[in-house]
Amino acid sequence: MNLNREPFFGWNPPVFSAQIAASVSFGIRKMYNLDQVDEIPLTAVDSSIHKGLKLIHRGEGPKVGKGLIVGSVRMGYGHHRMALSAFSHSIAKKIPTYLHDLLAIDSPESRAIGDVDGVYSYFSRLSSDMGGPMEWAWGNITNSGNASSLYLSTVLAKEYKKLMNDIPHDNPVITTYPLNGQIAVEAGFKNVVHLICDNHPQHYLLVPGALNLVQTEHNLKGFLKMGVPRENLELVGHWISEDILRNVTEDSDIRIKRTRNRSPKRFLIPIGGAGAQKNYLTSLIELSADRLKEGEFKFFINAGDHEHVYKHLVETLERKEIEYESIRSWNDLKEFVAKNKLSDKEDSKLKPVALFHFLTHSEGFSATDVLIRISDVMVTKPSELAFFPIPKVFIRRVGDHEEKSALYSLDLGEGSVECREASHAYDIMLLFVKSPEVSLRMNECVISNAQKGIYNGSKKAVEIAMNLKS
Repeated sequence: MNLNREPFFGWNPPVFSAQIAASVSFGIRKMYNLDQVDEIPLTAVDSSIHKGLKLIHRGEGPKVGKGLIVGSVRMGYGHHRMALSAFSHSIAKKIPTYLHDLLAIDSPESRAIGDVDGVYSYFSRLSSDMGGPMEWAWGNITNSGNASSLYLSTVLAKEYKKLMNDIPHDNPVITTYPLNGQIAVEAGFKNVVHLICDNHPQHYLLVPGALNLVQTEHNLKGFLKMGVPRENLELVGHWISEDILRNVTEDSDIRIKRTRNRSPKRFLIPIGGAGAQKNYLTSLIELSADRLKEGEFKFFINAGDHEHVYKHLVETLERKEIEYESIRSWNDLKEFVAKNKLSDKEDSKLKPVALFHFLTHSEGFSATDVLIRISDVMVTKPSELAFFPIPKVFIRRVGDHEEKSALYSLDLGEGSVECREASHAYDIMLLFVKSPEVSLRMNECVISNAQKGIYNGSKKAVEIAMNLKS
C-alpha cells in the first residue's frame, strides 16, 4: 500500500509551533533525564485474563517475537477497550499477539506520559462533578486538538522511541492512541495501522506515516477536508470485540424476546476510566430506587478499578436500602455471567443491583465487554461505548469531543439523546419498561446495522494489518 510517509504529512508546521514544540521537547528531556536513559529491554508475559495475549513489559526475559503488536495507553478505558477489540480478533485468528501499553513500560518516558494522563483524568472528574464553567472550559480544551497539538505530539514521539526499539520492526502494529502510532513510526515501523476514536475529527488524533482507520463517514470527510492524504485514510466501521461481533444478531434477537416477555430491564452502567460521573450515578440510583425494589429495573454497575467510586456506591445503596451483590474478581465475574445468561428467565434470582469492582485496570475495562452480552440496555457517556451494538441511554458527556458520538448513535437508531441531567436519563430508562416499542426498534436497528457491516471495523483492521505485513 502506497502511504504518504512524509513527516507531518509533508505539511508545514503552524506558525511558532516548531519553536514551541522544540522548547517543550527540550524541557521534558531534561525534566525526566531522557538523555541519560539507555535502551529499554523488553520482554513479554502471558495475560492473566485474555488467553493468547502477551503483555510487553520492561525486563530481561523472553524477547518479543514475530506477530501483531497492539499499542495502547492506560489513559481512561477507551483506548484499552479499542485495543481489546483489535486483539480479540487477532487471537481468534491464532495470530501471536502482543499488547504494548506505554504506561506498562517502567521508564522515565512512561512517567512523562503518565503525568499528562494524571492531569487529564483529574480535570475530567472535576468537569463532571462541578459542571458549569468548569465543564465548558474542559469541553473546549478536549474539542480543539488542532494541527499545532499534532505537531507537538509527533516531536515528543521522537523522545519516546526507546519504548519500542526492542521490538522486531517488521512486525505489523495496530495502535489505538495517536502517540502509540507516532512513536511506532518514529521508531522505524513501516506497517502501522492506527484506529481513530470518537466521531469528531481533530488533527491531534492522526498518525502521519500510518494508515489511519475511522469508524464513520463523518470522520472520513472531516479528515479529508483538513487535507489528510486520501491514501492514509480508510473507513472500516466500529471498534467491536470479536465475541460481541460474532453474537450480535443472536443477542439482539434475545433482547427482543425479553422485551416481548416483559422481562425486567437489565441496565449495564459502566464507570469511565477517569472515574467521573459519580454524582450523576448517585442521583440515578436514588431516582430508580423504587423501580429497583419492585423488580422492574436490574442494575449492573461496573465501577472498574475505582475503589473510591465503589465505596461511594455501596454507601448509596445501603442508605437507600437497596439490595446488592458485589463481584470483585475475574473468576466471580465469569461465574456471574454463566448463571445469568441473557436468555435466562430467572431474573427474579438477581439482586436489584450487581456491583462490580476489580483490582486491575485490565479487569476493570474488560468486564464491560463481558457484561454487554447479558444486558438489555447500556447507560453510558458517549465514549467509545457509543459505537457498541446494544441499545444505549447516553448520560452527560465528559468533554465536548464526545457530543458527536451520541448524535451518530441516535442517527443509527440505537441510542438516545444525550441526557444532561439524571432525571432525563431516568425518564428514558422508564420508557424501555413502559413503551416496549422503544427497545424493539433499537434492537431491530442494531440487527440492520450488523447486516450492513457497520460493526466490522476491528476485524477489518486486523486483516489490513496482516495484509500490510505480507
